[in-house]
Amino acid sequence: MTEDKTDILIVGAGPVGLFAAFYAGMRNLSVRVIDSLPEPGGQPKALYPDKKIYDVPGFAKVTGAELTNALMAQLQRFAETTFLHLDEKVIDVQKTDTGFDVQTSKAQYQAGAIIIAAGNGSFKPRKIQVDGLETYEANHVSYHVANLNRFVGKNVAVLGGGDSAFDAANDLAEYADKVYLIHRRDRFRAHEYAVAQAQANEKIEILTPYVPKAFIGDGSRLTSIQLNKARSEDILDLPVDHVFMTYGFVSSLEDIKNWHLQIENESVVVNHNLQTNIDGIFAIGDIVTYPYKTKLIAVGFGEAPHVVNQVAHYLYPDRRVEPLHSTSMFDN
Repeated sequence: MTEDKTDILIVGAGPVGLFAAFYAGMRNLSVRVIDSLPEPGGQPKALYPDKKIYDVPGFAKVTGAELTNALMAQLQRFAETTFLHLDEKVIDVQKTDTGFDVQTSKAQYQAGAIIIAAGNGSFKPRKIQVDGLETYEANHVSYHVANLNRFVGKNVAVLGGGDSAFDAANDLAEYADKVYLIHRRDRFRAHEYAVAQAQANEKIEILTPYVPKAFIGDGSRLTSIQLNKARSEDILDLPVDHVFMTYGFVSSLEDIKNWHLQIENESVVVNHNLQTNIDGIFAIGDIVTYPYKTKLIAVGFGEAPHVVNQVAHYLYPDRRVEPLHSTSMFDN
């Protein structure tokens, strides 16, 4: 292993990608994990950080944030041979005589094999055009709720009217001084219980029908958000320290399609060994399709050891394909 070369490069730091990285450590393989999101955890962490998931084996219920934290703690066992690169996007992949050259938005790496664990593809927040967004986006605008303690004593605005918006507002209300929930319609798409919970919270003020018009500040610090009441000329300035845009995320296989992989119905086709039509590129999780495929986190977890065993044999033909059992490897 050199600084820029690993045995495996995993595209996607969601639950399945993180578990595949852990199992690769069990097979004594070095791993680089790349994800376009700024935090590990993929869709469950980005969309459901505090929402309960009930179909993950071993957990009666678990949030996206809790599941991610558990997987990251598990992965720490192989910290010396696992490299995590966040907020970094894979741009191009070229096959070489010794593996693959991978160009990302920040660097170039080499890997013996690639495992795609990118869920539904490249994952980006859905944004709306608001004056001043580019100025304040880095420090004062978020697209999902994380590290709630940083909003203690703050005034925050949540933009949106779906489940993510109301979940964010209800969670933030436990920490922030004031939460404004702003939606362009008088009706909401969120579950009635979440709406009623927000309506009953004195710290949450619901403003409808309003459309965000501009972010106001001194160029480095956001001080307010300007709203335009729908179908009128009325303008409202709200003093806020931070804004959450909760309009969901957009997923796409746009970049992966450029790799010349076989794609069917927006999914990557793999064989019984989870290898794509390109020798040395494998795929697991929700991004793949094969006969009777079921798209669940639990299924992706099961695919991870299988694909890593196949990759281990692909890279080092003298290694066995049979699975390893952790109980025979670790003392603690």
